[in-house]
Amino acid sequence: MTLLEERSELQRVLAVSNEEVDAIRDGDINRYLAILADDAVFLPPNVSPKSGDELRHWLTDFLQRVRVEWTKFIHEETVAAGDLAYHRYSYSWRVTPRSGGETIVGQGKALQILRRGEDGRWKLSRSIWNANPADLAPQ
Repeated sequence: MTLLEERSELQRVLAVSNEEVDAIRDGDINRYLAILADDAVFLPPNVSPKSGDELRHWLTDFLQRVRVEWTKFIHEETVAAGDLAYHRYSYSWRVTPRSGGETIVGQGKALQILRRGEDGRWKLSRSIWNANPADLAPQ
């Protein structure tokens, strides 16, 4: 693979991450589900792993209950090798209940594994994230 092809492949991987960020910001569950691999597994903090219908319901509930404003989203590291890729990022966000209530401000880091399908498109296959403790928050 040439350097140009490698960069192009990394851009396609990052496009999936950017689509995820936009879908969450817009509260658009259909856009979000479109980037997931059929066998996607999420490992959210402080709850059991989510996959299949449980994952889809969990994501739908989240996007219906809250509005997310990203205040920072930084692509830290992205590597593609064959039909697998990983993407590490950090984020800060403001999460506000749609029904009203207190806005929660948080920051954290995440790691995603993506898999290229037979159609050549990258899909989000695994995702794990957790919040940074307040004393580690960027100043």
